[in-house]
Amino acid sequence: MKTLFTRKPWTILLLLLAVFLMAGSAGVSGASADSSFNLTVFHGINGRSLGLMDSDLPVNVFINGGLAIEDLRFGETVSTSLPAGNYKITVALTDGTPLPSMTVGPVYIPAGVDVDARARLDKDSTPVIVVKAAESPMAVSNGNMFDVTVRHSINGQRLGLLTNLPVNVYINGALAIPEFRLGDVVRTSLPAGTYTITVTLLDGTPLPTMTLGPVDIASGADLIINAKLDADKTPYLFVRSR
Repeated sequence: MKTLFTRKPWTILLLLLAVFLMAGSAGVSGASADSSFNLTVFHGINGRSLGLMDSDLPVNVFINGGLAIEDLRFGETVSTSLPAGNYKITVALTDGTPLPSMTVGPVYIPAGVDVDARARLDKDSTPVIVVKAAESPMAVSNGNMFDVTVRHSINGQRLGLLTNLPVNVYINGALAIPEFRLGDVVRTSLPAGTYTITVTLLDGTPLPTMTLGPVDIASGADLIINAKLDADKTPYLFVRSR
């Protein structure tokens, strides 16, 4: 069972970044009059799917470290409104066992957004939280999106390191892919606009040679961003279009 709860949740985090950038890129109806957003949390994991005797799989949900939903069980839904701001959602079994694969954030959530967070199993039977937010009608109607694939292809041993060079990737200053490692691949869609990508080691050390932007990316683009080493073994981000 241990392996079920150790998968990195960066794909969910990048999805969060995408939908919140989309929601923030156009005026969200009511955002100026109300500084809150709506959050719905649904528990959709049957404990028996994980080989447990208890189908309810009761969990505690924490928001920014504080207990927000106690003893949430399979099939239950909780809805609330929260002020816009930075949020991190974590989940633990009711006996206190953490479920790190179900961590979301930290991420900034703007006002006027309807956020739907659903606990489910992914294709590998790993418990995750799938997050959806209200999309900008303008972005949807105009098809104002582009696709991007990010790959980590730097073997830390080529730099004399003993690790596979885990890094954090930031998009416009927000943490988008934590603990990105050799061989990892992320693909998503983002609204057209101006972007800056920066990379740091896990301890916060910046890697200035791996900075891209600011650059304007048009709708319809399909980009591949690959972390590589040049001839002098300097890490950099190589960008190409499909």
